Amino acid sequence: SPSSSRMEYGTTSLHVDVEQIVAKFLQKDDAMVLNMGFNTNATTIPALMERGDLLVSDELNHTSIVNGARASGAAIRTFRHNDADHLEEILSTAIVMGRPRTRRPWNKIMVIVEGIYSMEGEYCDLRNIVAVCKKYGAYLYLDEAHSIGAMGPTGRGCCEYT
Repeated sequence: SPSSSRMEYGTTSLHVDVEQIVAKFLQKDDAMVLNMGFNTNATTIPALMERGDLLVSDELNHTSIVNGARASGAAIRTFRHNDADHLEEILSTAIVMGRPRTRRPWNKIMVIVEGIYSMEGEYCDLRNIVAVCKKYGAYLYLDEAHSIGAMGPTGRGCCEYT
């Protein structure tokens, strides 16, 4: 069935069509659609990050993000919920101090936030989080599972709302 994993069934023309529709709606170059929200974070985060990398996660991120972060092998730091100043403190320290014991620079640093925090119903302070990430050259992983369709004038999510 097309709703099974791609590892099991492969990519079909229906997968490609829906991804093109989503990308067009979100006004992005491309999109990737997965069949289960929890597994999206639990499997894509370990594909993006590994040992020698640093994940900086909002303290109220969903369990799927926490599980994906742990499975990645990357070091993990948390910042106070929606607190861009605390995020900046953590990033600046991480860049200056580097990895524990060796003090070598991190291979990659990624900040993880949600568009809408599903358990609290709060919006991400995306504008300020993005500014901090840009300042320190950190990647940003934005989970929009609950914000697309719910935020912004046309439902395009947190990126359109802020």
